[in-house]
Amino acid sequence: MKMGFGGRVKAAAKILMTGSLEDYRAAFIRGDDLDGWTVDAETAMKYSAVNACIRVLSETFASVPIILYQKTKDGRDPSTDLAAYDVLHNRPNEEMAPFNFNETMMTNFCSSGNIVCERLYNRAGELVGLYPYSHRVTNIGRNRDTKKLEYKIGAGPDSKTLNRSQVLHVPNLSFDGVIGMSPLTYAAETIRLGLSYEKYGVKFYNNAAMPSGVFEHPGALGDEAYKRLKKDLTENYIGLQNTGTPMILEENMKWQQVTISPVDAQLLESKYFQIEDICRIFRVPQHLVNKLDRSTNNNIEHQSLEFVMYTMLPIYKRFEDNINMQLLSREDRNKGYYFEYKLDGLLRGDALSRAQAYAQARQWGWMSVNDILRLENKPGIGPSGDIYLQPSNMVEAGSDQSAAQNNARLIDDIQRMISERR
Repeated sequence: MKMGFGGRVKAAAKILMTGSLEDYRAAFIRGDDLDGWTVDAETAMKYSAVNACIRVLSETFASVPIILYQKTKDGRDPSTDLAAYDVLHNRPNEEMAPFNFNETMMTNFCSSGNIVCERLYNRAGELVGLYPYSHRVTNIGRNRDTKKLEYKIGAGPDSKTLNRSQVLHVPNLSFDGVIGMSPLTYAAETIRLGLSYEKYGVKFYNNAAMPSGVFEHPGALGDEAYKRLKKDLTENYIGLQNTGTPMILEENMKWQQVTISPVDAQLLESKYFQIEDICRIFRVPQHLVNKLDRSTNNNIEHQSLEFVMYTMLPIYKRFEDNINMQLLSREDRNKGYYFEYKLDGLLRGDALSRAQAYAQARQWGWMSVNDILRLENKPGIGPSGDIYLQPSNMVEAGSDQSAAQNNARLIDDIQRMISERR
C-alpha cells in the first residue's frame, strides 16, 4: 500500500526527531524524506544557495536607476516631464523607497515568475504610485466571459480583482508569453535535494556524536584508573594551550582515531556541488554566492561582465519593454518618450580600465573632457571642455587622400622643374 503525503511527512519527521543517523541516511537514499517536502518560495529561501542567488539578483537589479529619455534630432535627452518618471525614479509609493520597491519586485519575480503592481492614480488621471503585491496573495487568470486577464488580490471578503489596465504586470519566461513560470517550481527537485543535503549535514553534526577517537584497553579499567585517566586528559591534553602535547598511555592502552565514513563524506561533499545546480538555474556566477573553488583573479572580472550581459541585461530589457508598454500612453510614445535602465554603473570596471577607455574616446573624438567628467560624477571645466578632437591623419573610409596629395605634390614639383629649365 502506497504511503500518502501526510504519512510520508510524519515518517520523515519521526526519523528526524527520534531516529539515528543511519536511519536518516537510509531514508535519504530511498527518497522518503524528499517526497515528503513541498517546495514553495518560503521553503526554498531557507536553502542558502537559493537565498544567495535571489539576493544577488534583487540587489543588483535595485542598484540601477531608471531614466526617462526623449528622442531628438541629434539623439536623445534625459527628461523629467512625465509623472511616471517621478514614481519609478523617486517615490514608488508612500511606504517604499525606490531601492526597496525594485528589490521587492525582483524577489517576487524570481520566486513566482511574475510581478504585479497596482497602479495608483490621482483625480487628474496621473500615475502617482505603484504598489507591489506578494505572489502569495496574487492569483492570475483569465475571465471566462471576456477572455481578458484578471488579477485577484487576497482571499475572502477583503479580496479584490484588478484588470490589466489597473496593474503593472511583468512576467518571467513563459509558455504563453503572458503568465510567467516560477523557476522554483520547475527546479523543485533540485531544491529538495539541496535542502536534504543541508538537513543531513545538521543531523550528522548534531546527532552523530562522533568522537575524534577512542582508547583501547586489553582489560577493564577500574573506577580509580578511569577517574585518573579522565582527570589527566582534562588537565593535560584538552584545550588550545595543550595542542601537540605527547600523550602518555599506561597498561598497554592504545589510541584509535575515528574518521568520517566514505558514505558520509560523499553525501556532505555532494551538498557543496549542489550549489552549482542552483546557480545554473538562476544564471548567477558561483563566485557571487561565495563559491570560489573555480574562480581566479583573472576570470572573476569576465564572469562579472558575463553576469551583466547574459543575466541582468535580458531582465532589464524585459522590465523596460513592459514599463514602456503599460505605463506610457501612445501619445507619450509618439512624442519619443521611453524608459531605460542606466547600466553604466555595472559596466564601469576599475580606474585603470576606465582611464584607458576615456583616453581612446578622447583621442578619436567622440567624447569631450566634460563628457568624461560627467560620467565620473565630477563638474565640467567650462566651455573649453566641450571641444572634440579629431586626429590630423584621419581620412574618409575607403579613400586614399594621402596618396592623392602626394601625387599632386609630385606633379607640381615636376612642373616647376620643367618651368625652371625653360
